[in-house]
Amino acid sequence: MNRKISKTFFAAVMGLAMAGSTASCDHLSSEGGNDVALFDADSVKKEITVNLTSDSISPTCTLHMNIMYSKSDSLKEANSRLISSGIITPDYFSIGGGMTDIPMAVDSFVRRYVAEYQRDYRSLYEVDKKNFDSYNIVYDVNTSIKQGRKGIVIYTAEATYSSGALHETQTLVARNIDMDKKAVLTLDDVLVSGSEKFVTELIVKQLCSQYDTEDIKQLNEKSIFSGIDPYPSTNFMLEPDGVTFIYNADEIATHDVGRILVKIDYSDINPYLKERI
Repeated sequence: MNRKISKTFFAAVMGLAMAGSTASCDHLSSEGGNDVALFDADSVKKEITVNLTSDSISPTCTLHMNIMYSKSDSLKEANSRLISSGIITPDYFSIGGGMTDIPMAVDSFVRRYVAEYQRDYRSLYEVDKKNFDSYNIVYDVNTSIKQGRKGIVIYTAEATYSSGALHETQTLVARNIDMDKKAVLTLDDVLVSGSEKFVTELIVKQLCSQYDTEDIKQLNEKSIFSGIDPYPSTNFMLEPDGVTFIYNADEIATHDVGRILVKIDYSDINPYLKERI
């Protein structure tokens, strides 16, 4: 019987974002400001290819990664929050308080991920060799930091994933680091309690402008928020001029629509922010 690779595995690997062994600082944004300098960035890099089997010709899993972190002692907890907040999935580090040593954490992640790839798919491949390419994985992750609004460093992870079984998928994950509080902010930290309805209305209004539509019904006709209620994404950036909500491909629209970014100017969203700009 022809067995297909688990979609759950590939959904999990989409968030895979940490590995490395050599250091550099070459992914600082050109928008870097004082907060970026205070972040004191370093990075770990890793490129690794492993075989699924010991055969002379075997499917492979290839990882290319460049992952940034802060060298500052005051941001150790922020490093831990980053690595266990969806920047990297499967989330091996949320249990037990996470890890603050990022190079050690990323090496641990890679070892575990590779072991699970070989363990979970070797037996499937042995009875499904005619679908050889389906078991090949290539995953690239690059992270960067840039200046957000005053006091905020925006950390982003851009990932590209491909296999013989699925179309190439790109994801963008963003986290906002409050440099005063030394904390990674959630949407609940940013929005006034009870304001979600009003922020959602701003998002729908902006989407209508971006897609030349009049209302949510016409957005639905373009597959946007079709069959689901609109909502503010917890994947967002506190940029200098506004809040950008990120919706990756397949999240709120069909795959052909691609990634959707919705920026709301601070002049519009300020009434709903705990800290107004």
